[in-house]
Amino acid sequence: MAGVRAAWGLSTGCLAACAVILAALAIGPAQAARPLSKVHAHLDKKSECNSCHVAFGGVPQEKCLDCHTGIARRLSKRLGYHAKVVRGDGCNNCHREHLGRNHDPNPLDKRNFEHDLTGYRLVGGHVGVGCRECHTAKRKKTNRDSYLGASTECRACHGDYHGDAERADLADCEKCHNAFDWKQLNARLKFDHQKETRFPLTGKHARVACDKCHLGKRKFGPIEVSGCVTCHQDPHPPGIFGARICEECHVTTGWKESSIFEHTTTGWPLRGKHKRTRCLECHKWERWTPRDTDCTGCHEDDHRGQFGQTPCTRCHQESGWKGRHLKFNHDSMSRFPLRGKHRQVDCGKCHPGGKYKPLKTECKSCHQDDNPHGDTFGDRPCSNCHSPIDWKKTRFDHGVTGFPLEGRHIDQPCFRCHPNGTETEDDTVQDCAFCHADVHRDQFEGASCDRCHRGFERWNIPFFDHTLSRFQLAGRHTTVACVDCHPDGRYRPIDTACANCHYNFHEPQFADRCDSCHKVDGWSPVADFDHDGRTAYKLYGRHRDLDCAKCHVQNQYKGLPQDCDGCHIDVHIGKKGADCARCHTTADWTTNSGIDHDFGAFRLGGVHDLIECERCHGPDRDRVLAGTGPECVNCHRDVHFGSFGPQCHECHTQEYFLPASFLHYETGFRLSGAHRYVECRECHPGRVFGGLPNECSFCHSDTFAATAGSPTCDHTVCVPGGRNNCENCHTTVRWDLARPGAGCGLCEDAR
Repeated sequence: MAGVRAAWGLSTGCLAACAVILAALAIGPAQAARPLSKVHAHLDKKSECNSCHVAFGGVPQEKCLDCHTGIARRLSKRLGYHAKVVRGDGCNNCHREHLGRNHDPNPLDKRNFEHDLTGYRLVGGHVGVGCRECHTAKRKKTNRDSYLGASTECRACHGDYHGDAERADLADCEKCHNAFDWKQLNARLKFDHQKETRFPLTGKHARVACDKCHLGKRKFGPIEVSGCVTCHQDPHPPGIFGARICEECHVTTGWKESSIFEHTTTGWPLRGKHKRTRCLECHKWERWTPRDTDCTGCHEDDHRGQFGQTPCTRCHQESGWKGRHLKFNHDSMSRFPLRGKHRQVDCGKCHPGGKYKPLKTECKSCHQDDNPHGDTFGDRPCSNCHSPIDWKKTRFDHGVTGFPLEGRHIDQPCFRCHPNGTETEDDTVQDCAFCHADVHRDQFEGASCDRCHRGFERWNIPFFDHTLSRFQLAGRHTTVACVDCHPDGRYRPIDTACANCHYNFHEPQFADRCDSCHKVDGWSPVADFDHDGRTAYKLYGRHRDLDCAKCHVQNQYKGLPQDCDGCHIDVHIGKKGADCARCHTTADWTTNSGIDHDFGAFRLGGVHDLIECERCHGPDRDRVLAGTGPECVNCHRDVHFGSFGPQCHECHTQEYFLPASFLHYETGFRLSGAHRYVECRECHPGRVFGGLPNECSFCHSDTFAATAGSPTCDHTVCVPGGRNNCENCHTTVRWDLARPGAGCGLCEDAR
């Protein structure tokens, strides 16, 4: 023992002190601590202290978890409130003990408890629900309330509402519901009816509300489905279809619109328009199976027995009853083959009232009312001249009449030349005027039409040889349409003077012929007109490039003013006089040719000659300065503040502002001596020049006062009133040397 003490460096006194402390720790808690709570009262004895405490280690968490195994398991799995908040902290930080039998070691504040910390957030309808409504468990030994291990599944509190299903997990309520409103389903349901049930939703079933099939919204599984009749009432008479089920005819996309019934199984396949026919149009509820499959079983005979026992299918087919759907061949199946325009005629035109036979095939049986010939041709058939291709295009050889048809005459219908249908009578004169009106109104009396209108190809002639007339065409006249010179078909007599066709814009200004200025190649511009030689106004500069109409408005050529203001607006409004040429030229208006400002009341000189016009007259030269006067203060600031009036030129010049030529003696105060070299501002502070006194004391009173106490001459003592007559002793040449012979006596004595 002595060796141990020596090794640890402990004295006998230290060991004794430690023994006392250990003894106190061993017996102290059982004697000094307050009682444990009721739940731990079985540990409140000396022999059980070490069940919770560790010497020098307090109450470690492991000791608590040895008894509270439920908490230990949740911590190991990182579940619940203790795993998220407490983690490695000691249990006694929250669950305090040794505070008396009536103390509750679970300090749960049910009102302010943050349920989010448990991992299950309370939202919607769960907020405000009492704790014990969800946490109903009790501790096994103590029967105290327990809040551990409560299930987060909806059915734990709300029960199994919808039942069980074979595939779907109906316990996963959040697929459809939410905690905010149980009855209001989620906007996007996570429930997949196609995969999670034995009844996939197709067609109109996909849009049906849940409660339509799941009555009361409660019974969801299992549900027995034995065909459509589970939900739908059979609208058909009982037993009419025997053992057939609904799905053989109907589909979920629509009960009435869609059908998948295979009609070929009946021995009568549906084709053409029969496919789009509704069932009840052929079938009756009283007798579903038709008596026969002949057309007359459903359709009436529109032909009223005209074709006897001939089957309908010989002419008609199921794709359509009329028009292009007909199989009837009029050429091979009748006595009247269709040719030409007969092929385009509707059947009803020739078969009115549905009459097909017997019918006559002569033309007059249909066209009697259209016969323009009457009885002219007797019984001769129409086909001698006409054909079904075109009634108006005939095969008649007109050469046998002595007037063979040529050119445009070939295409003319007969009635154009034979308006009365008198084709067989020789009353048609073979002269143009018999059929054609004389559009020239006998202007060419005696001349034959073919002199100009050659042949019968067309009436309008492509080119008339104008050399046959008195007026030869040249220049622009060759491109003019005939009617422009010959209105209303007037060809002669016509005057050939220009004024006959053209309006004389110059009348009565010129007596000259038009061709003295204008040519047939073009009316304008008049390139050959000599404006300088033939008028009193010669053109120079920009005037040569102008269009005539710029100066000769409304074709006024004579009596026009020759001054600038005759055409141009005086932008100076008469303020610069009428002689524009003093500044401007015809070459360029913006150029001041003379750069001469010597007009008006202000003449430029010196630096003013170098200033751009815009400096004074504005960026557009539209600033009016006339009438403002030539005074400098109109543009410049008066630095003298009006002390000398507005006549700045009496001292300053346009060449330079300084130095000035001011004559100071004209002010009544002649500068002499040192005054001649003094800056103006020394005597005129603040640039006040007018109304200043001439006495020396106005500027030099400080010099007078500075002599006080001087051993040479104290003016304040020797000449106290001398500040008003300094010139008696001093001069402007030098202050400190008195005028010779001047003195007050005192100064002399002092010397």
